[in-house]
Amino acid sequence: MVARLVVTTYADYKIRQIHGRVTGGNQRRDWYDGPHDRASRRLRDTAVRLEGLLIKICQFLGSRADLLPARVVNVLGQLHDRVPPRSFAEIRPHIETSLGRSLAECFASFDEVPVAAASLAQVHRGRTRDGQDVAIKVQYPNIGRVVATDLANFSFFVHLLARLEPSFDLRVMLQEVQQLIPLELDFEREAANAVRFAADFAGDESVRFPVPLADLTSRYVLTMDFIEGVKITDLAGLARIGVRPQDAAELLTRTCVKQILENGFFHGDPHPGNLLMRREPHGPVLVVLDLGLSKEFTPELRDGIIRLTVAIIGKNPEQIGDAFRSLGFRLRDGGDNTFVALGDLFLGQALHAGRAYASMEMVDRIQDELLGALRSNPVVKAPSDLMLVLRVMGLLSGIGKTLESEVNPLAAILPFLQSGN
Repeated sequence: MVARLVVTTYADYKIRQIHGRVTGGNQRRDWYDGPHDRASRRLRDTAVRLEGLLIKICQFLGSRADLLPARVVNVLGQLHDRVPPRSFAEIRPHIETSLGRSLAECFASFDEVPVAAASLAQVHRGRTRDGQDVAIKVQYPNIGRVVATDLANFSFFVHLLARLEPSFDLRVMLQEVQQLIPLELDFEREAANAVRFAADFAGDESVRFPVPLADLTSRYVLTMDFIEGVKITDLAGLARIGVRPQDAAELLTRTCVKQILENGFFHGDPHPGNLLMRREPHGPVLVVLDLGLSKEFTPELRDGIIRLTVAIIGKNPEQIGDAFRSLGFRLRDGGDNTFVALGDLFLGQALHAGRAYASMEMVDRIQDELLGALRSNPVVKAPSDLMLVLRVMGLLSGIGKTLESEVNPLAAILPFLQSGN
């Protein structure tokens, strides 16, 4: 099924590309609308059937409103929190086996219909025997085997694509996924991450993380306090609770920058399905969910990120190249052009635009420059922690576009750079 998806999609785009070159149609902005529509629907439908890793890829792509056409984002964004769930008959014995007790011994009530379902797990609402409202996140049975199979399939096609289209060599990203996905399959680790985040933001009433219940948590089941909110990209929902999109964008940007530049411990998957907004008496509140994919920096790595950020702000190609290399990135032939293009795509575009996302014209220009640079001098080594940071910046840009954010990234970053010097 994956092979059919890859071959059909590749052929669709290739035929359209050749046709456009012959007729000149590829100069039209809407030239690839047809392939975009067909590819996004094929990808969504295949992901729903196969589950696992393919859904995570759709979630990431569905968050990039800054880079991808709205028609693609709208289709793939449906998988942020609307994946078809597993049946309660399948989930119940999995919970009881994992916790070592019957459902009745663990919970006073348990809603059989999940409130959300995603790539690796679904979430049910319940109440503990002492009366606390909780969210119970249940990992799908055998999802580890599904993910392992997905990784093997994607590895084959990524290596094949690198040979057919050298300008689309995604092997570095594949290595990142192979290292990071297992982190999301350990719910005990996620519970520990939640405790760490709560400690890092202690005293900040504008950011909340779910509190885990240790006695009702295992490697495959995570029970935490239930926090209601509106999805951060639900503009109608934000208006209903009285939260301005600008306030949501500012709060999200400040939270992520603080995690990366000050705390050195950050959430690596802030897609819209993991971010809720609430209105409380003291003001807007950001709720951050799904904390499995979180990483900690060494102090040296954090300092290196600060040096890279300063270099990108200063638009100094030599310093940008030196900063990337000091962080462990390597290019095939040396030089700085690819590093400069990378810096522009993930941070420089927003800095140049003076807001959380760049115009489509600027994105098109930067993407063309990056593809040209990668074609002539590809990245052959990239540390997974830093690739995750670049991914976070990309997700923030996509959400910023949806919210029409006017947040100035430089203003958000400068206080943390000054405190880190």
